Formats: sequence, C-alpha cells, structure tokens
Amino acid sequence: MSQEEMRPRRRRFPRPLRFLTRIVSTALVLSLTLVFLPHLTRLIGRLWPDPARTERVSEILRHKLSDSARLETLTVDDQGVLTSTVQAALIGEVQRVTIQYDYHASIGFDLTKAAVSAEGGVLTLTLPPLEILSDSLTPTDIDRQDFWYPLTEKRRMQLLEEERSQRAQAALSEVSAEESWNRATGTLENLIRSWIGPETWLVTLRFEKASNALSAADSSAASP
Repeated sequence: MSQEEMRPRRRRFPRPLRFLTRIVSTALVLSLTLVFLPHLTRLIGRLWPDPARTERVSEILRHKLSDSARLETLTVDDQGVLTSTVQAALIGEVQRVTIQYDYHASIGFDLTKAAVSAEGGVLTLTLPPLEILSDSLTPTDIDRQDFWYPLTEKRRMQLLEEERSQRAQAALSEVSAEESWNRATGTLENLIRSWIGPETWLVTLRFEKASNALSAADSSAASP
C-alpha cells in the first residue's frame, strides 16, 4: 500500500452545505461590522476630534432645527364639562351655563428655542422646557338657563378660554417629564443621524436641559 493510500482522507461537506456555510459566515461578518462600526468611529471621533467638522455639523443642525420647529412627544384627547353660575343680590342665581366640550393638546418641545454649541468634537444641544405646543377646546353641547341674565358671546368665549387655560396647565402637570425627555432625545438622535449622515458618527452629541443640568439621557448620536 502506498503512502498516498495510507494518508487519511479528509471528509468534505456536500457542496450545498459548503455554499450555505459561506453565506452564513458572510452574513455574520457583515452583522458584526454593522454593530461595531459605529462604536469604532465614535471612538475615533473622541480620540481625534475635529473642531472644524463639529462646527460644520452644528451649522447644519441649527438650520434643520429651525425648519423642524416643534417636536411632539405626547397628545392629550379628553372630554369635560364646564359649569358657570351668576348670583344676584336678593334674587339669587340668575344664570347657569353648562358646556360639554372636547379638549385636545399637543405636548412637546419647541425646537426653535433650542441652543446648539460646539466645542472640540462635542456638539451640545440644549432643549427648552416641555410645553403645550398647541391645544383646542371645542364645545359639543351648551345648556343655558339665563332668562334673567342672558349669556353674551363675549362671556361665553371668556369661559371657554379660562377652561382651556386650566386644562392646559393640568395636562402639562400630569405629563412625565422624564418619559417625554427620553422620547425627545431618542427621536432627535435618529433625526440628526438622517440629517447629517456619516459625519454624525464622528461627532459626540450631548443633550442638556435648559437649566444646563445634564440629563441622565445624555448620549452620543452614535449610540445604537
């Protein structure tokens, strides 16, 4: 028996299996590259910051923020009843008005009030306080008992405006500021990434509140 015949033969996988293995390994390499590339580029940006690039990105960001205007994080849709009475001396109640209404509010951040600053490789975006971006109070039914003291249009509008103002304050006070902040920063990171493109990965983006106190949500735009 020759040496070639005595040498153990390697088992070869079937060709379809070898093809499938190559596909899986290629997909795995690509997936790992996509996962770790943002972290690698972010590290490069921190180790070798480029002030000129950061300033260029900040200008783009200022322009985009002014165009975007508002970032809604929550909407409120509710119903309510407004009741108002007027008393007269010696006579008693001379007017009773009951108004059923629908209330709608949009709560979020006015991005035109945001401030952008650049230093080294760090871009800081300071967001304004959470606010009512827009709201409306629409009457659905009005019951008037005002024979002795008729309800004027001016008085009706005043009642509706006072009720709208109170509902706006109540809606804002019931909102979770932390949840809204997390939603806003998460949305902004994705928007900024789409606005600026590849350079986003080489700039560290930091979010701050208007009070200049760093939020726990501070993060880099390159974070996955």
